[in-house]
Amino acid sequence: MTTPARDHRADHRWYMAGIWSYFLAGGIQGVLFPWIITVVLDESSDRVGIAQMFSMLPMLLLGLFGGAAADRAELRRHLMKLQAIATLPPLILAVLIYNGILTYELMILYVLALSSLGGYIMPARDSMLSRVAVNSMGGNIQRAVALAMSGQFLGQVVGFQLGGPAEYIGAWPLLMLQSALLAFAVFTTSRLPAVLPTPREHARRQPFKDVKEGFLAVLKHDRIRPVLMLMFFSGILFMGVFMVLFPILIRDVYHGSSREIGNVMASFFGGIGISSFVLSRLKPIRRQGRAIMLAMCTGSVVMVMIHFNPPIWGVYLLALGWGLAAGVSMSQSRAIVQESASDALRARMLAGFNLGTMGGGPIGAILTGYVIRWVGPLDAVLVPCSLMVVLWSAIFLFTPLWRIEAPR
Repeated sequence: MTTPARDHRADHRWYMAGIWSYFLAGGIQGVLFPWIITVVLDESSDRVGIAQMFSMLPMLLLGLFGGAAADRAELRRHLMKLQAIATLPPLILAVLIYNGILTYELMILYVLALSSLGGYIMPARDSMLSRVAVNSMGGNIQRAVALAMSGQFLGQVVGFQLGGPAEYIGAWPLLMLQSALLAFAVFTTSRLPAVLPTPREHARRQPFKDVKEGFLAVLKHDRIRPVLMLMFFSGILFMGVFMVLFPILIRDVYHGSSREIGNVMASFFGGIGISSFVLSRLKPIRRQGRAIMLAMCTGSVVMVMIHFNPPIWGVYLLALGWGLAAGVSMSQSRAIVQESASDALRARMLAGFNLGTMGGGPIGAILTGYVIRWVGPLDAVLVPCSLMVVLWSAIFLFTPLWRIEAPR
């Protein structure tokens, strides 16, 4: 008696349910962590920058090892285990806060744990997307990436709104909800098909060689390398602004709290989710490089406008516009990698690309914290937008990114 063939049409729905659940939890954390550091503990801008650096650094450093592990593992089981472990840090922190224990150092340990796990979860999840797209979406990688990004960022938007009332209900109930959402992500992953490693990956593991192989594959690839360069340096300039400057701006200039932090983050990530979803409904963009570079200009415009101290609703609108443009650049850059990576190296190449694109974030976070301390939040925004003009011109003149097009 033969086993009936699996119907793969539901795979993408389960994958997207897992994306939503995981990033709902991430959205809650995205409000709680800066709110606790900035408002509850009332830390200085440089210590906020250091804390946000630690929220990104382990994910980046471990991401390449996570890609190597994903390429060698049965993906479904691997992802389930990682997400199950991720339920523990928010649960433990909730118990400690409930019992009146909350310090800066404790928050650093909490975010280090989740960021370290994220370094393994992200490449595994990204690699799973390619397999799901082939089986249930006819191999349309651009649409699969755009849909995943829209689910990721719109899920975060809802999570930001869930985290917004933290000043009224406290942190520990929201941390319990975060843990429950991560547990649901484990369940959705269990509904996906098993994904075995490619035959060459049955060889003996050599983690450092695997990491080097994935990163070098990204650096040597003519289509991926210029995208990586732009995303890395723009991460230094703008990611720190978002992670550090916005919470400080809301506390010191607008005298807000968790609700305002949640709203500005929801505006930005909502913009990313909306533009990613719209892209998923349109024909694939042909001139991908041009779209990325034009979208990158928007961040500088937003920074200049914020310098003039608009009302808080103006900050929300500017963050939304920035997010709409960021959704274009992020979805197209990831689509280029997904389309260009080989099956055997896909998770490692995606992890290498993640390291490059997000690698500027910790640098930008700590630098932004000190720039704010020296010149104040409203003047600090002018530094990255000025440097972005130089970066954009260099990428345009000295790399082929402007001419990169989607494969026919």
